Amino acid sequence: MSDTRPSAAPPPLNGTNSGRIIVGPDVGLAYAERGDGPPVVFIPHWTFTKEAFTHQLSALSGRYRVISYDPRGQGESSFARDGNDYITHAHDLDSLLETMGVTRPVLVGWGSGALTAWGYVRLKGPEAIAGMAVIDMPPRPLNAQESEWREGPLDEVAAVHTLFLRDARGLETYLRRTIETSMVERALYPEELDAMLAYCLRTSPLVAAQLYASAMFADLTNAAVATARACPVLFFLASARANIAIAQIERLMPEARTVTFGGRMMFWEHHAAFNHVLRAFIDEHMLPERGAATASLSAGAPLPG
Repeated sequence: MSDTRPSAAPPPLNGTNSGRIIVGPDVGLAYAERGDGPPVVFIPHWTFTKEAFTHQLSALSGRYRVISYDPRGQGESSFARDGNDYITHAHDLDSLLETMGVTRPVLVGWGSGALTAWGYVRLKGPEAIAGMAVIDMPPRPLNAQESEWREGPLDEVAAVHTLFLRDARGLETYLRRTIETSMVERALYPEELDAMLAYCLRTSPLVAAQLYASAMFADLTNAAVATARACPVLFFLASARANIAIAQIERLMPEARTVTFGGRMMFWEHHAAFNHVLRAFIDEHMLPERGAATASLSAGAPLPG
């Protein structure tokens, strides 16, 4: 009987281009791209890597130029003692896209990758992108108000940084707990969890701690509001905290659309549904000739079957 377990990522794809692009002194970013057409750029979350988006490279490259990359200090990209913050990450993204000849992309930022995307908009202006999808991240991750959408209470955030991000063992412990409790809804097979941890643990504890602090103290609210006013924006929200997120999005960014399902890695666990929603969003707004035949996604729309 064959083993039908899902894997942490599909096998390597034929036709996928990969390489490294220099974005600063002694800093090269590893990237993967596949397909032709309008560019769609996936930006991974804190410590994660481009491998998280293999399902998107596979499924979406038939109609778009799909790109993902490892930010500095993550995955196969260069380790750097400096620049481990999301302002620098936005500049890195600018250099990467310029070198690759990418103009007006759709940016898809997962978690802290959304901070990079909003930082890019703050750097270049909203006219530099065609649209944005945000995967489960508030523009102001640390907020003293319990009623606000945030990454967690101050004491919990402080405990993570103080207790777990001091060494490799602590980082692995925190990542393991986070992946199992908030990233996916089903129980992971041991080999899936091991593969995810192996990718994440390419990030040194030093870089992980610096990036974590940078993310928690960031406030990209103005850039997020400006983006939603200027171009199409879609938020993918994990089910566990969607209500408070939607309330804030509707108040600050009423132009944005939202869809709710799964955990924080719904694009991996429920990749077929995620790809369907993202494809419909892009086609409706950026490719009118295709979007005319696509049903509109309204704010707070249920997940298509």
